[in-house]
Amino acid sequence: LNNIGQLTPTTQDEAGITYAKKLSKDEERYEKFIAEYNRPLKEGVYQDYVNKDALLELVRYKSTNDDKKMTSLADYKQRADSEQKAIYYIVGEDEAVLRNSPLLEAYKKNNIEVLICDDKEIDEVITPAIGAYKDWSFKDITSCEAPKTEQSEEEQKEVEAEFKSIVEKIKDTLGDAVKDVKTTNRLSDSPSCVVKDPNDPMAQMAAMMKSMGQEVPESAPILEINPDHDIVKKLNGTPDDTLVETVSWLLLDQAKMAEGLEIKDPIAFTKRLNKVINKSF
Repeated sequence: LNNIGQLTPTTQDEAGITYAKKLSKDEERYEKFIAEYNRPLKEGVYQDYVNKDALLELVRYKSTNDDKKMTSLADYKQRADSEQKAIYYIVGEDEAVLRNSPLLEAYKKNNIEVLICDDKEIDEVITPAIGAYKDWSFKDITSCEAPKTEQSEEEQKEVEAEFKSIVEKIKDTLGDAVKDVKTTNRLSDSPSCVVKDPNDPMAQMAAMMKSMGQEVPESAPILEINPDHDIVKKLNGTPDDTLVETVSWLLLDQAKMAEGLEIKDPIAFTKRLNKVINKSF
């Protein structure tokens, strides 16, 4: 490891890549290497098209499969179900926040591994740009459809009809703070979550703009509510419009906080929370 600096992908040194491959067979030594050079390897994947495939074999990711050991993409693919044809990931700044994201609930339920990308500065630019690994596309769980559920299309329509009124009330209350409000079957324990609109042109351009050092305009999220959660069920049946307004904002703010996103008015959040707590006594 005396010449480890020569192994960074920015050198585009094929000899260095070959040496790194050999080093990867020694788990203990490779862990030390990855601790120092995983980020340059990712940058190499983005910058060095010629050696992209070789570098993808060397990069390691944190994942929901193991909270201590990192994984290669090859091992991720090997562990996946035969019907799975994508590599799922979530990007953010805090590993603990990402591992506890409500968006992971459907993936855990379906035993689908998700890569934890907590180096947001580069991961949100580089990971979408990878495109695919051995014909498996990379999918951001904050903007893609949730994995399969036991709910039929007919049952889904029944749920949408049952909660149509409260969905419209929440949407009217939140206004421009959300792009849309809808029921979801991606949640198990949480009452709500926020996701990106994959069809939003700004969302599609975000990675490109960030890579160019440009500021990305904030896009309003889609708020999804869990019709099986007691809070949503009770909200759907209450005639108290003031309570609906208060809880609507709480559902949005807590969903954003769960994803490590900033809420615009922490003081208003605290007041609303205290109001609801006071009603519970």
